[in-house]
Amino acid sequence: EFSTGEKILIVEDVVTQGGRVRETMDIVRSNGGDLRGVARVGVRAGDEVNLGAPTFSLLRMQVETFAEDEMPEDLRALPAVHPGSQ
Repeated sequence: EFSTGEKILIVEDVVTQGGRVRETMDIVRSNGGDLRGVARVGVRAGDEVNLGAPTFSLLRMQVETFAEDEMPEDLRALPAVHPGSQ
């Protein structure tokens, strides 16, 4: 809970598409909070999302991805997972 006009910084681990952060931003704004920005622990290169607020990242990661038919042999045995929030 926060007071009207209270300065708020939203902190997230990794933002992929920004859905959860945008929901939180809406809650802050609709309850009179003064949203000052969003901090992310990490950002994957290529996942830059414009959240419409000042955004800061502590870590930038280069995450390599492969098309299914170009998967290196040593990775084929690993189970595929769907990233992102559940």
